[in-house]
Amino acid sequence: MRQMSSTFMPLVRRARSESLWCNFGPPPAKYRTESCHSTLLGDPDKEIAWPLVERVGLLFNRDENPLSFIENLLRREGFKSPEELREELEIPPGMLTCRTIGDDADGLADIRRADPRIVLRQALILGLCGPSFYDPNKAVIWTNSRLSRKLDLFYPGRFYADN
Repeated sequence: MRQMSSTFMPLVRRARSESLWCNFGPPPAKYRTESCHSTLLGDPDKEIAWPLVERVGLLFNRDENPLSFIENLLRREGFKSPEELREELEIPPGMLTCRTIGDDADGLADIRRADPRIVLRQALILGLCGPSFYDPNKAVIWTNSRLSRKLDLFYPGRFYADN
C-alpha cells in the first residue's frame, strides 16, 4: 500500500473562530537540495555587475574599545565632532550598497600603523553605513559595533542585462 501525506492549513478566514481547511500535497518524496551561488557585486566579467567602490574597516586590538579609541583620536587630531570630518575628508558622494567581509581581507586599516587621517576617514564612512547601505546624507553614528565592521561598498547598478 502506498503512503500518503496530508497537510492541513487554513484556507479562508470567515470569523475568528471559523476556518475552512484544505488538503494538499503529494506523497512524501525524496528531496534534492541544490545550492546556487552568484552575486552581482564586484564581478567585472558580468554585464550587470555592481562595481566595487571601496573597502573599509579598522583592525583593532582585541582588548581595544573601538569607540573610545576613535573619539580620543578625533580629539587628538583637533576635531570636536565626527560631523566636522565631513568638511576635511573626502568621502564617496552617493549611496552605496554594503557587504560584510572577513577580518583577513586586504586593504583594511590597522589602527597601530595607519595614518590618523586614514583611520578617521574609515571611521567616518563606517559611521555613515547602516546594515545594508552607506548614505553620506545621514548623521554620523559611531558605536563599537559599527566601528568594528569590515565592509565592501558597491555602486548599485542595473539589475537586468540588455537584450
